Amino acid sequence: MRLKPTYIIKKVTDINLDELKADGITSLFFDLDNTLMPPRSGKLQYDIAQWLEVVKETFQIVVLSNNPHFDYMEKVAEELNCPVYAKARKPDTYIALKALKENNILPQETAMIGDRPLTDIWVGQRLKLITILVDPLMKHHESSIIKLLRKFERLFVTSAEKTFKC
Repeated sequence: MRLKPTYIIKKVTDINLDELKADGITSLFFDLDNTLMPPRSGKLQYDIAQWLEVVKETFQIVVLSNNPHFDYMEKVAEELNCPVYAKARKPDTYIALKALKENNILPQETAMIGDRPLTDIWVGQRLKLITILVDPLMKHHESSIIKLLRKFERLFVTSAEKTFKC
């Protein structure tokens, strides 16, 4: 099995929002830990917080996280002021489909953004969403086992289908 994300970028703030809008995208599904926030922090980095304010002017945003800690996820929902789905079990599609339905979102108008190929990108591809693979925010501060796991996951990734215009 090979995964071919629509886009591969360094950080969420590198996403070309105008290009997504031109492609008919109206909603963005985000992974949480290491995509929007450093893991277990509950806080956005300043540049990402500023960028999300711009995003919310045009796009509906939803967070799909495999994080099972509902109390933490409630804190995140307050911080982000958007629907947050914990224990999503990605790449399983059940919670993602629930999020689409509950928020009246069409799959063909949605992009899935995350740092994990075998969870975030795979669930997006299973639902036929645009997929955007980002580098993890804290990749230089992860344990050796996580770094090894990430290298293994990248073996399943081929080059991106497209690149964003600058």
